[in-house]
Amino acid sequence: MKTLQRICHVIEVLNQRQSIPSDYEPIFEERIILICSTPKRLPRKATPRPKTEYKAHDRLKTARKTYLEVLERFPSVFVPFILVVSPTSCQTWKADEMWRGLQGCKATLLSDKIYKYMECLAVDKGISQTAVYKRLKQLLFPQVHLKPRTIRETDECWAYNAADVDKIRKFLNEGIYRAFDKSPKRLREKEENLWQTTHCVQMRFPWNNQQDATMQLDIAFDCEIVRALFPSAWDKFISVHGPISLQDHAIAYPNSHQYDNACFTFRGATVSQVSTILGSHIYQAMDESQLRKWEIDNFLLTTTDCITLHINRSWPHGCTICLRVGSSHGVFMATRLY
Repeated sequence: MKTLQRICHVIEVLNQRQSIPSDYEPIFEERIILICSTPKRLPRKATPRPKTEYKAHDRLKTARKTYLEVLERFPSVFVPFILVVSPTSCQTWKADEMWRGLQGCKATLLSDKIYKYMECLAVDKGISQTAVYKRLKQLLFPQVHLKPRTIRETDECWAYNAADVDKIRKFLNEGIYRAFDKSPKRLREKEENLWQTTHCVQMRFPWNNQQDATMQLDIAFDCEIVRALFPSAWDKFISVHGPISLQDHAIAYPNSHQYDNACFTFRGATVSQVSTILGSHIYQAMDESQLRKWEIDNFLLTTTDCITLHINRSWPHGCTICLRVGSSHGVFMATRLY
């Protein structure tokens, strides 16, 4: 039976049984370990190695490269492929011919049973934390790795609205505190003699405590803060809309019926700047969130959607920073702010 026919046959078997057949389990384990383990150089020996050892080592390296190519290009037939095509067969791999053939193969629907089996194998063999294994899971089981959701304003949650201003001063970095203290919303509160508490810092905790908490911080527009957290987005914004006027932004919002509430939204904050701009507590809380863990698992290492910035379109361009934070660290933050 030709290779493509054998792959199609295994696809049918997997779709029918929804598990790895026992006859194929040793092959599956061997090749998953090969793919997810870091290739190692042959150790030095006092005597020359036989050529067969070098050939065997090169054969495994070539096979690993081929398996990874199939994983990236045709994840839906990856499992049948590694069960059918041996490392030796990969030596005679005719890429162009096989790519055309694999495009016509029916997709394999991998079950939860296969996922759990593979997870147990990865933990047992010590490969569960490797970057290749995480990528493999992401491609083979995308439904397991959906972006985690959390509460919206309309959801049932515990709401914390009136933060203590003195505690905020101790909690936030100096620069971000100054931006908070000059925010249009905060200046309006001062005009109304709200000196000890503020609604400029709000938190929401979902009734389902498995989800992330959220924090909302109102600040005055500060070009340096925006540029540090969102350098690429800021450059694109400037190129399209031009610079925001540098006139004094320390002014309260006008009455709501006179104000345009439309805003510009920035996403993809630079992770390396979060601690510097927002403080170590907020960085730790963000790093603990389910969303940040999901981003790391999906190789989103340098930027994060845990921080979103809204800049009001109308002068004085007040800003709102929205944060996703881990539930337990969020509780720690709430005890120090409210």
